[in-house]
Amino acid sequence: MDRRLTLWLLLTIIMCLIYLNMVRPNPKDAAGEDPAAAREVTDPLAEAPIGSGAEPEKVQSEKKTRETEIVVNPSQGNPRRTVTLGSMDPAKGFNQLITLSSLGASLEKAELVAQSDPGVFRYRAIEQKGGYLGHLSLTPDMIITSVPDGSPAALAISSDSKGIQVDDVLTSLNGTAVTSSVELNDLLTDLDPGTSVAVQVNRAGSTIDFTATLSEVPLDVLRTQERSAEFITGNNQRTSLRTTLGSLNSNYIPFGEPCFPSLKDTLQANWAVEELKVPEGQGVQFRLPLTSYLNEAQPRKLDIVKCYRLLPAGGNNDGHILDIETIIENKNDVDVRASFRQEGPTGLTLEGWWYSNKISPYIFSPAGNRDIVYHSLAKGHQVRTTRQIFAEAKDTPQKPELVIFGENDTPEARELKYIGVDAQYFNASLLSQDGSLKDLRQAACVAVADPDAINRYQQQATNTSFWFDTKEQVIPAGGAVSKNYQMYIGPKDSKLLEAHGLGQAIEYGWFGFVARPLASILHFFFGFVGNYGIAIVMLTVVVRSFLFPFSRKAMITSQKMQAQMQVLQPEMKVINEKYKDDIPKRSQAMQELYKKHNFNPAEQLSGCLPLFIQMPIFMGLFRCLSCDVSLRQEPLVAGMSWCSNLAGPDMFADWSGWMIEYIAGKGTGWLGPYFNLLPILTVLLFIVQQKMLMPKATDDQQRVTQNMMMVMTCFMGVMFFRMPAGMCIYFITSSLWSLVERKLIKRTIPPSENQPSGDTDGKGRTGSSGTSNPTSKKERDRSRRKSAGQEKPKSRLEELKEMLEKPAVKSGTQRGPAPSKNKRKKKKR
Repeated sequence: MDRRLTLWLLLTIIMCLIYLNMVRPNPKDAAGEDPAAAREVTDPLAEAPIGSGAEPEKVQSEKKTRETEIVVNPSQGNPRRTVTLGSMDPAKGFNQLITLSSLGASLEKAELVAQSDPGVFRYRAIEQKGGYLGHLSLTPDMIITSVPDGSPAALAISSDSKGIQVDDVLTSLNGTAVTSSVELNDLLTDLDPGTSVAVQVNRAGSTIDFTATLSEVPLDVLRTQERSAEFITGNNQRTSLRTTLGSLNSNYIPFGEPCFPSLKDTLQANWAVEELKVPEGQGVQFRLPLTSYLNEAQPRKLDIVKCYRLLPAGGNNDGHILDIETIIENKNDVDVRASFRQEGPTGLTLEGWWYSNKISPYIFSPAGNRDIVYHSLAKGHQVRTTRQIFAEAKDTPQKPELVIFGENDTPEARELKYIGVDAQYFNASLLSQDGSLKDLRQAACVAVADPDAINRYQQQATNTSFWFDTKEQVIPAGGAVSKNYQMYIGPKDSKLLEAHGLGQAIEYGWFGFVARPLASILHFFFGFVGNYGIAIVMLTVVVRSFLFPFSRKAMITSQKMQAQMQVLQPEMKVINEKYKDDIPKRSQAMQELYKKHNFNPAEQLSGCLPLFIQMPIFMGLFRCLSCDVSLRQEPLVAGMSWCSNLAGPDMFADWSGWMIEYIAGKGTGWLGPYFNLLPILTVLLFIVQQKMLMPKATDDQQRVTQNMMMVMTCFMGVMFFRMPAGMCIYFITSSLWSLVERKLIKRTIPPSENQPSGDTDGKGRTGSSGTSNPTSKKERDRSRRKSAGQEKPKSRLEELKEMLEKPAVKSGTQRGPAPSKNKRKKKKR
């Protein structure tokens, strides 16, 4: 078998393994610290809490003392409120719609509402079909607590009122009674955007009928309730960005606990909602007095205040930043030492988690769909993968939090540039503002899930988050201390991320130096043709054209070696049979045979050298297409529902309803819930290309090897079945190019390079007879038939051609006048 093909297969398998496990050696720990050492500092079960000075055996009593010092009295009497910042009205310029809840002063939902065309969201929810009324934040009693500005619900019309309002009770949709938010979503799923629907609400005892026009469903980057398409058994639901006290007068939250045991209700209680004016933007302020939570032994008069601000896009603001400010106000007559415990975002979108090709920086820890990324001054960009966080929560339930750094780490390790949750195409990260992430005390990742209930094949979709504690500082009597953060919520667009210092969140692996220029070329082509499917084809053609000289050289070498091997194979077979039990003599005889025919096996490796040159380019292009958010939501053919997202499978047909879960399960199945056409076409072209490249098997060993290669090609088809459609278009174009390239190269190879290599002296004489080789295929065939006495009969066309080439018999007219008798006599003489 052609060794070039064998090497190509081995390289393909290696690159697939690298692609699956991703790149760059994995250090002992993702952040470089020893988690066990960090836990010794922060885990009250291992030793005394920081600052207490107690011995390990006294930890439990110390913990109980804290619980008695901070007395539970959760009654606040504030009503539940939901506040929405931003607008779905494109005229107001907001790119985000932020829904905030008074429960814990937290973030309930973050939607991207920028429109590329009127009525078309730049980032819509691809896996959520149907129409949209807006996020109404319904209570179990179907009370509407949020009506986003510019949403279909806000624009709904009735005979005597305009717009559905907060505190209305939703009763029916298109005449069908609605008793839960799940029922409402199910009804909306069957309706197309642009459809007019009848919405009935109850307002202060009166029934009002509205007519609303549904919109597309915008992508919600963060959400509390997962959509049905993204539901994972075992994931818990909670709001994002909760804030509480991290310490009070050197009493610290026990490691593994979300807050002081007596302050748990501060994460669930309704904070008071206060007005906050933001020039040219929108904002809201939440306040929670801690007086009723603290006993007289503590400085009780403390308020936690939290402010959110959102600005529309314009000027230097890209519209993807949410400003967050947290404040501790000391209303006591004495100084107080305190710090913050700030939680991160959770419920990041799981869109495409079962097929995504997110690249990990570590070989032995593949990326998940909710990885924690951060940038420390000591170690730069770091990743804690979803699987690492899941494993920590499952293997050590008594210490379920994966430490990022502890108090004993260096100040550089405790200074962050950013920290966030990262998916394939979207990111939600807290950014340091005015040194707010400098000199932190400790931080850790946490699984917001029950790891025992999560299927091990779905662990990459585990809900994750993080928390960090600020360093305790003195708050003077009557004074306050505050921390300011910016939170990026948006797509992993390279320009947007670079503008906020998050550029390293896009992981290309080893081939970033190739992938980034190719991405620029891809966008350049898209600017001309306006279709990313065609742009991918153009990019592939440009890349393969650049590699044509290398491919030509490799093919010439391969054909030369194949021809030589065909000549040598009979003699090699004789040598193998003659010296089958004597390896040294067999090796010596082979060397003499090679020398006799001027055959150099090392030339096969030189023929494979172009493959090593091509591999970084191919992998760079592969990574370019795998990481580019621009392909998301882009159709292969405009207006077609099939293959309407080049960043995901083409989804020709949904077979999850009847196909077994072993095949069609999300994460648990080999192929996924959709039957896809493009991977089938890709594999068929691979097989055709392999058939053309393989020489005909001459023995059973070669035949078995070729069959194994065919099986491996089919297995690669299984891997490609969940491949994004854009990648399949690349492979299809590349395979077609290879087929055409092979035919073209055969035509361009000079005769001296294309002839069989049986020469012994390099001058065109064969080693057996010494006669010259014919220079053309036609002459070689004729010479072979003539030597075998099997001259091919002439065709009618050839007979006619020979007849025309013979001298013609001239007629009397053509001969002219007859010569005289004297002339005839002279001729006779």
